[in-house]
Amino acid sequence: MSDQAAPSGEALAEAVAAFDAGNHAWGRFRHFVLSAEPSAAGISTRPLRDALREAAICVPDAQAGDYLPLLAALRRTQARLVEYLSALPPSVPRVELDQAAEAFAEAIELLDAPGQVGAGGAEP
Repeated sequence: MSDQAAPSGEALAEAVAAFDAGNHAWGRFRHFVLSAEPSAAGISTRPLRDALREAAICVPDAQAGDYLPLLAALRRTQARLVEYLSALPPSVPRVELDQAAEAFAEAIELLDAPGQVGAGGAEP
């Protein structure tokens, strides 16, 4: 465990909700956009899917107080998403992927800045 203080219960709940929103955005992309874009079919989604799975597995431990594995998994997920985005042809719609990236960044920020809640406000 690091010297960094754990996030508040509220910040952790918001981080998990943000991760969930990002995961749902990825799912919408995968099921609705990717299936209609043959130009993207050859780009593997496996590294990103594996990272998402790892992050999801870390959620219960984070809720029990061990949030660092979730934070690390979210950082890996964000990195895999950036790699995937850079490999996509420019013609592929990215709205859902941009939403996922924003949600993952929010989750990381919430876990990386304990004591912060919501849009940068300090916890009472």
